[in-house]
Amino acid sequence: PSSSHQVGRKAKSLVETARKNIAKRFNANSNEIVFTAGGSEADNLILRNAVVNLGVTRIISSRIEHHAVLHTIEHLESEFDISVHWVGLDEKGGIKYDHLKGLLDQSSKKTLVSLMYINNEIGNLLDLKKVSDLCREYNALFHSDSVQGIGHFDMNVQENPMDFFVASAHKFH
Repeated sequence: PSSSHQVGRKAKSLVETARKNIAKRFNANSNEIVFTAGGSEADNLILRNAVVNLGVTRIISSRIEHHAVLHTIEHLESEFDISVHWVGLDEKGGIKYDHLKGLLDQSSKKTLVSLMYINNEIGNLLDLKKVSDLCREYNALFHSDSVQGIGHFDMNVQENPMDFFVASAHKFH
C-alpha cells in the first residue's frame, strides 16, 4: 500500500478507509489504529515497546492472561531489568481491584498494567472503566487484550480510556 503505482495507491486508499471505519467503530482517531497480523502480535508489540521505547520498568498483570501476554512478560522480565507483579484474583478468577490499587500505590516507577477485558477461558469481564481510572490516578499505562470482547460488547475508547487496546478483525468481521 505504500507503492506509488496505481495498484499501490488503490491499496493504500483501501487500507486507510478500513482504518477510518475501525476508528469510528471504537470512537478513536484513525491515527491511533495500528494493523498487525493478529492479537498475539499486537500484545507482543505493545508490551515490548512499552519497555524498550516508553521506559516501563514495572508491569502489573494477572496469572490468567492469554499466553501472548504471559509469555511476553516472562521474556521481558528475563531480558530487561523490570519488575513484574501479579494482581490477586478472587475465587472466580476476577481481579481484586483493591489489590491492584495497592500494587499501583507501592511504587512510582513507570508502570504498565496489562489485563484482558474478557478472559478467553473462563469468561470473566474486567471493569475497564475502574482499571482505566486507577491507572490514570497512579499515572500508569493501561493495556487491555480486548480480543474476546469485540463483537459482543460495544467498545468506546473515549468512555474507557486505555493507552493500548487490542482487537482482532475475525471477532468483529
